[in-house]
Amino acid sequence: MQTIPLISHLDTRYLIQTLERLAKVPADVPMGSEVFIEPDDPKLVHYVQNVLRPELSAIGAYDLIDAPGNQIITRYGAGTSDATLLIQVYTPVQHHNLMAEPWSGKIARGTEWGYDEPCLFGQGVTQNKSHQAIILAVLKLLYEQNVSFAGTLYVAINNEGRSSHACSEAILGALGIKPDFALLLTATGQRISLGNRGRVDVNVTLRGKAVHSSVPDTGLSAIDGAYEVMSRLKNLKLPGGHPHLGGRHVIPYQVIYEPLAPHTLPDTARMRVDRRLLPGDDPAEATEEVRQAIGDMTPYEVTVEQGNHMWPALVAPDHRGVRILADAHIAVHGVAPETFYGQGTYDAGGPCAAGVPAVMYGVGGAAASVLDVDFVPLSHLDQVASVVAQTILSFLE
Repeated sequence: MQTIPLISHLDTRYLIQTLERLAKVPADVPMGSEVFIEPDDPKLVHYVQNVLRPELSAIGAYDLIDAPGNQIITRYGAGTSDATLLIQVYTPVQHHNLMAEPWSGKIARGTEWGYDEPCLFGQGVTQNKSHQAIILAVLKLLYEQNVSFAGTLYVAINNEGRSSHACSEAILGALGIKPDFALLLTATGQRISLGNRGRVDVNVTLRGKAVHSSVPDTGLSAIDGAYEVMSRLKNLKLPGGHPHLGGRHVIPYQVIYEPLAPHTLPDTARMRVDRRLLPGDDPAEATEEVRQAIGDMTPYEVTVEQGNHMWPALVAPDHRGVRILADAHIAVHGVAPETFYGQGTYDAGGPCAAGVPAVMYGVGGAAASVLDVDFVPLSHLDQVASVVAQTILSFLE
C-alpha cells in the first residue's frame, strides 16, 4: 500500500476546525475533594452522545458498537485477516484546572511558553481533545479515500475518569476479541511511552472527638491524628525497584476534615494514599502494608480500605506494534522517536493486564504546570495524525 501519497490527503483544515469545536465543550472533572467522574456523568453523556457521535456520523462512520459506560467503538476494515488494532481516545479532562479561558478554543501563538508558532488553546486539548480530533481526521481520510485493508481497526471513545480500568475492560468485553496491539492517544510530546507504574488508592478514615478549639484537651482532634498517620507513613520504607519504572512509594495526597465548623477541631479525617505499584505487586498486599505501617492509633478509630487501582504497563521495545509506530514516526519526522517510561499511572496498564500490549503516543504542548494554560501546537496535530494514519495502514495491511 502506498501510504505516503494517501496520507497527503489528510484534511488538516478539518482537523483544526474539529478541535476548535471540541475545545469549546466542557468535559472537565470539577475541582474539589471528589476527584473522580463517572462515565455516565451528564457532562460526559452530552459530550459523547451529542458532540462526538454526530462527528462520527458526519464523516460516514456508521459501523458503531455501543459499549457499557457511555462508550462508543468505531469498527473499520475488511476483517479478512486476524490482525486487529485498538486505538483509544479519552474524554475526561483532569488537568489545567486554573486556566483563565478554559473553553475558548482560540488560536494564537504560543511564544510565551516556548512554541513560536500557531497553537490552539483550551483545557484538555493536550490530554484528550487533540486526539479525538486527530482520530476523526484519520477516520475521515479512510472513508473518503475508500481505503481497504485486510485487518480490523477499532477506535474506542473511552470515558475512564475513576482511576481504574473499568472502561477499558468494558470496551474489551464489547469487542469479544483480544486485539493484537493497543495505541492509547494522549499527550506524550510525540514520544512513545513503553510503560509506567501502577497505583492503588488506599482510603484511610480516622475518627476522634470534635471539640472547641479553645479546649483541645477535652476532645480528640482528627487533625492531630491525621498528622500522626502521615508521619508513620513517611517512615514506611518500600524496598526494591524496577530498572525502567523506578521505585514504589506511599504518599497521602488528599486529606478531608469533617465537620468544618467555626472554631471546631474536627472529629473525622479522610485520607487518600497513593501507593505506587510495580509489575508483580498485589493491590491487596499493598493496602495491608499501609494498614500495618499505621498500626494501633488508640484512642482514635482507624479504618484502612483498598480503593481503585490501576495496573503497571510494560511493553517490549521490539514488539511489532512499537516498531510499526516508530517507523511511522520516522516516515513523518525523519528521525526515530524517543521512548520513555512514565512515573505516572495511566490506562495502558489495563489492556496490558488483559494481555493486550498497549503503548501511548500523542501531541505535546501545554505549560509546565499541571494547573496552568493548556494548548497544542497546530503542527503537532498534523504530524501526529500522519503518524497514526501510517501506523494503522502498516499494521493492518
